[in-house]
Amino acid sequence: MQDVYVDVLLPLSLSNTFTYRATQFSENLAIGKRVLINFGKNKFYSALIYNIHQQRPQGYIIKDVLSILDTQPIVNKVQLEFWKWIANYYMCSIGEVMAAALPSVFQLSSETLVAIHPDFNGDISSLNHQEIAILELLEQQKTANFKDISKTLGNVYVMSQVRNMIDKSLLILCEDIEEKFRQRQETFIELSTKYQNDESALSQLFNDLEKSKKTHQQADALLAFLALCQQKGIQKLKKSELLLQSSITESRLSSLIKKGILNSCQMPVSRWTYHSNTNEVDNIQLSTQQNTAFQSILNSFQEKNSVLLHGVTGSGKTEIYIKLIQHYINQDKQILYLLPEIALTEQIINRLRAYFGDNVGIYHSKYNPQQRAEIWQEQLKKQNKRFKIILGTRSAIFLPFNNLGLIIVDEEHDSSYKQFDPAPRYNARDAAMILAQKFKAKVLLGSATPCLESYYNAKINKYAYISLNERFGGLQLPQLELIDIKKASFAHQMKSHYSQQLLDKIQETLDKNQQVILFQNRRGFSLHLECPQCGYIPHCKHCDVTLTYHKKSNNLRCHYCGFAIAVTNTCPQCGHNTLEMKGFGTEKVEDELKQYFPNAKIVRLDHDSTRNKNAHNQIIDDFQNGRTNILVGTQMVTKGLDFDNVNLVGVLNADNMLNFPDFRAYERTFQLLMQVSGRAGRKKEQGLVIIQTRNPQHDIFKYLKNNDYNSLIERLIVERKKFFYPPWSRLIKIGIQHHNQDFLDTASAQFATILRKHISIPIYGPEYALITKLKNKFRKEITIKLPINKNLELYKQQILIAIQETRTLKNYSSLTFVLDVDNY
Repeated sequence: MQDVYVDVLLPLSLSNTFTYRATQFSENLAIGKRVLINFGKNKFYSALIYNIHQQRPQGYIIKDVLSILDTQPIVNKVQLEFWKWIANYYMCSIGEVMAAALPSVFQLSSETLVAIHPDFNGDISSLNHQEIAILELLEQQKTANFKDISKTLGNVYVMSQVRNMIDKSLLILCEDIEEKFRQRQETFIELSTKYQNDESALSQLFNDLEKSKKTHQQADALLAFLALCQQKGIQKLKKSELLLQSSITESRLSSLIKKGILNSCQMPVSRWTYHSNTNEVDNIQLSTQQNTAFQSILNSFQEKNSVLLHGVTGSGKTEIYIKLIQHYINQDKQILYLLPEIALTEQIINRLRAYFGDNVGIYHSKYNPQQRAEIWQEQLKKQNKRFKIILGTRSAIFLPFNNLGLIIVDEEHDSSYKQFDPAPRYNARDAAMILAQKFKAKVLLGSATPCLESYYNAKINKYAYISLNERFGGLQLPQLELIDIKKASFAHQMKSHYSQQLLDKIQETLDKNQQVILFQNRRGFSLHLECPQCGYIPHCKHCDVTLTYHKKSNNLRCHYCGFAIAVTNTCPQCGHNTLEMKGFGTEKVEDELKQYFPNAKIVRLDHDSTRNKNAHNQIIDDFQNGRTNILVGTQMVTKGLDFDNVNLVGVLNADNMLNFPDFRAYERTFQLLMQVSGRAGRKKEQGLVIIQTRNPQHDIFKYLKNNDYNSLIERLIVERKKFFYPPWSRLIKIGIQHHNQDFLDTASAQFATILRKHISIPIYGPEYALITKLKNKFRKEITIKLPINKNLELYKQQILIAIQETRTLKNYSSLTFVLDVDNY
């Protein structure tokens, strides 16, 4: 029999597949199944079969596959093609794509454990107290990981201690691997087979039970069980449900099971709660403009694969989405509904479930890995009856669809669709286009402020373009007022960071029992502390950024690496006894507003306040149901949230967005301001938006007041062409990183010289990154603007060759290169 080999993928940053012999499993092999392999000297991994063949590799000893982990493939061939495209386009390894795509419970790697050496004779007379403590721990639980040992010794570093004990033949290391995904099991109760189809036997049973007072209670319990089964039209009931919804006690149920009258069994159940629909899609009454847009989308899909729906805030895009989803469900197709932020999903989930019930599945990081794995497995089914609609953030594009018909990318302009770290640094909006092509599916991009690239693609007729320029119900867009905080300060009309006009309007809105949203694009209490004597500012020791003060935790924290220190009132540099707060974040806004409006319920929505699993859902639910009066937040409050009673939106400082050093600053500022403005006056009356700025004459506010997004984009397109920015080019940013700053300066200059030999077009840099040092690494960047009409693959290959050539230089292998394609 000829040997059979498999090429496998590992979820590691490795550019190659690896070949193993799998002859003994040849009948059960299939592309997309996981196999257990020994990789390296001691480690074990679950790897994914990428190819099956009979060509023996040359030049190294072939290892054998240890076992097959799946009865059916967990990844389909379309997915593997998609992964390969992402790896090639975004210049990363397919292993990195696999690590991002596959739920963590399907990615197994062995854990290094410590055990007592089999030759240890038990003599502890010459051992120190730490060695004795480790041996006592291992006698109790046989094996332990390094975390357990560290905890036993009082959270100390234990590697050197363990290494010494290995050298003394006291301990050995071993590897352990364990399947992480487990189907949830629950206890079910059913009537014994003996009585299921024999009414006379059941009748006799009741007669026997009712003869004594003790068994009469058991007869009542059995009757309650049968009544509940009949009411629900089922034969098996969850034990928990039975005890909760009937008068049956645990002891009576146990007695009936012991007598063989009822049976108890373990059955797999879903971790997802069942939901039924409460409304019908046919009940949605579209306005004339909505209906025209809906029909135009369907007609456009006859000719084009992609449609850009440009609808002003509050124009009713979601109702069109729902109608479109129903259209594709009627064709038995799957639908992927992408959202940029987890915070948005709860409102949309409730709206979609009202119409589609249990057909809606959710896939994002706030749900635990076991729940995400269930969604994954359901999508693998060829005839899946559940979760035909997947609502998720960017990672949902990796699910194993088999009959995808429609992808909706809502708020398509949002930068959250771009993954920045770690690799793959993909854009889910752009990748969705490729995924749709593989299924011959359609893509609908929706936004009130489309990104410039999407608008340009519609302009050159690559996408169909459909607009909704009226709010649903004829409501007007909110009125916009600009407050010159420079003038207000001179006129003594500012209280802390709030103009008197803004404070008056907040009070007026609260008096009318209406709600307020305040937007400040910084979290934390104070942006930094500063010594008024010498100018000292506390910095992160790992990153080149100032530490942000957080009042709730009373510490200074780095928002990049998480480093934190306690607050001190004394300057460590000059000894001055006071450090002053500079700038303000959402935490300070929340704190100060409570002083100005003591009777109002004020809540903050930002990264810090939504760390817990359900925190963001609770904050949004409280605000939606009127339990909160004022919502203070970062960009989270700008993104597609729909509140009926919000009449005032305040932007506390528009300038920090406009002055950001990025060629997209104007576009992104307009998008943010337009989106947050759109939260006001959506249902009842025209809303009011107050924007505080030091530069009210800036052109962007003219476009904003006139709701003239198209004119702004047309202007930006001309400017981008002049300076050869997207959409006229494709940007590739190459990051070069090293722990030693001097070495980085030399090495990055050398790399740039090599790169210029391979690429004839201009390259820019190396220059220090906006944040020079991050997580203990100094960072420089090179930017390349690739011509759209040139061979992009050829340029990418030349970049990789230049990187490889640089790595071969003496001592240069320690350089870290970070490739970011379409860096915007």
